[in-house]
Amino acid sequence: MNKDQLNDVVFKALFRQAVIDDFNEEIASIPTNEQLAKIYTFSLEFEIRIKELFIKDRRKGLLKKTMLYSRRVASILVIVLGLLFGTLLFNTEVRAAVGKVLVEWYEKFTSFTFRDEEIIVEKKEWTLEYLPKGYLLKNYEVLGNVINMEFINNQGDKIRFSYRPENSITNISVDNENHKIDSHVVLDNEAFSITAVDDRFDNGVIWNMDGYTFSLWGKISINELNKIAESISEK
Repeated sequence: MNKDQLNDVVFKALFRQAVIDDFNEEIASIPTNEQLAKIYTFSLEFEIRIKELFIKDRRKGLLKKTMLYSRRVASILVIVLGLLFGTLLFNTEVRAAVGKVLVEWYEKFTSFTFRDEEIIVEKKEWTLEYLPKGYLLKNYEVLGNVINMEFINNQGDKIRFSYRPENSITNISVDNENHKIDSHVVLDNEAFSITAVDDRFDNGVIWNMDGYTFSLWGKISINELNKIAESISEK
């Protein structure tokens, strides 16, 4: 090793030791926790706020974990309940009970379904030649193929008349609990009279004719509704 190389090794060693000594002095100059507590003091309110922030942060973490586990538990319960319900349906008595509920629900309503073989090529307009005294047309609206008319008298009583072409099936449901349903004839076509059991509900007449389904509703007698229905004519 020549003199220059020896000088480099000595310089590096001395420089390294100087850096280490300087670092140790910097560390030693840092005050201890006790000394820092004396130099820097925080108010009680500040410390309380810091503690509250830590508590809120921990609560957020717990809430996220709880929501995650709750979703998993809910999914498992849905699957288990579905499997149990499917298994119970294999039991004859249980299957009969479920069927009874569906039957009771549908027994509360009567559904009228009309299908006419005649295809309506040209749209027709219909009018009522007879109305009880005092009733005047107040509202007329077209909703697609459905025409709705509303007639009102001075007392505010209403008669609602609607018709639609029978290019497809028409279905009308009537509440059995509050109406009595009978069949009769309107202009040589089968019709159904829907009589309300009390004054809270409207009476109605429904019939199918010339490729159209018609309905009349109002708080007037069935006889009067039938009279109105018999007066229908094509414009």
